[in-house]
Amino acid sequence: MESISKTAVDVATARAIVVDAFGPDTAVTEFEELTEGWFNAAYAITLGGGRTVVLKVAPPPDVEVLAYERDIIHAEIEALRLIHASTAAPVPEVLWTDDRCRHVPSPLFLMSHVPGSSLSTIGGELTDVERADIDSELGRHLRAINAIVGPAFGLLAPAAERFDRWTAAFTALVESVLVDGERRPVELPVRYDDVRATLAAGAAALDEVTEPRLVYWDLWDGNVLVDTTTHRLAGMLDLERAMWGDPLIEGQFGPHGHADALVAAYGPIDTTSPGARTRRALYTLHLHLVMSIEGAYRQYPEDPIGDWAKTQLVDDLDRCRAG
Repeated sequence: MESISKTAVDVATARAIVVDAFGPDTAVTEFEELTEGWFNAAYAITLGGGRTVVLKVAPPPDVEVLAYERDIIHAEIEALRLIHASTAAPVPEVLWTDDRCRHVPSPLFLMSHVPGSSLSTIGGELTDVERADIDSELGRHLRAINAIVGPAFGLLAPAAERFDRWTAAFTALVESVLVDGERRPVELPVRYDDVRATLAAGAAALDEVTEPRLVYWDLWDGNVLVDTTTHRLAGMLDLERAMWGDPLIEGQFGPHGHADALVAAYGPIDTTSPGARTRRALYTLHLHLVMSIEGAYRQYPEDPIGDWAKTQLVDDLDRCRAG
C-alpha cells in the first residue's frame, strides 16, 4: 500500500545497513520492497550465500502519524522478543536494531525472513480443511501470546504511558484517536463528544479487566503467512500495534472475526456477559474510529476502508449504549 508513512530505502543504503549489522564481508545480492504493509516500510534483502533478512524502517520524522503510532517500531521489536522467548508462535526473530539513524533519519531493525504468501493473497487457493487447520493453529498461538502477563496496561512502545487500570489505558487510547481526528479535522457521522460520553459510560465494564495481557490487536489475513507448497501456517507478522490490555480486544472476537476454528482452538473467553458485551462493542467502536481517521494522516490515494468504517459508527454507538 502506498503511504507517506513509509521511509524509502535504496539498495546502496541497504548495503550500508547490512555491513553495519553483519560485517564488511556481507554482500547484498537481491533487494525488494515488500508492499503489502500499510505503515512501516519493509524490504527483503538477500545476502551472499542465499540467506534473506527483512529490513523494517519507521516513518520519516517529519511525517505526522496518529498519536498511538508514535514509536511503534520499538513496540514491535519488544513484542517480537517477548513472543519469541515465551511461545512457539512463528514470529520473526529480531536480528539487529539501529536507533542512531546513521543511514536513514528513522529507527530501523533487521529480522529473520519468513517465506510464504499472505493469507489474504493465497486464501482462495486453500481447501476448507487447510484453512481450518491454519485457523486452529492461529488460535492456539494467539492464546499463548495473550497469556503473557505485563507489568501495567498501555501501549508497548518504551516511551508510552503506563496505567494501573485498563479503563484509564483504553480511555487514553480512544481519546488520542479522537484528538487526532479533531486536529485534521475529520468529519464523522457521530459527534466526537458523544463518543467520549459513551466511553465514560462503559467504565464499569472496562474495570472488570484487572490483569494486563499481551495483545496482538492486528492479527488479520494480511499479517499471516502461509507456506505456498504445504499450505501450512508459516508466520505471524506486524506486532507493531501490540499492547498490554484485554485479550477480548483482539479482532477475532469482534464482528470482523469469522474463523470458527480459530475461536474454538483459542479456548474459553467470556464474550457474552453484560460487561464483555459492552467492552467488545467499545473495542469495535475504537477500531472503526482508527480506520475512519488514519487515512487523513496516511494520505492514501483512495481510502475505501476508511469510507466504509465511517458508515459503521452510528450503529457502533448504539451497540455500546445497549450493552
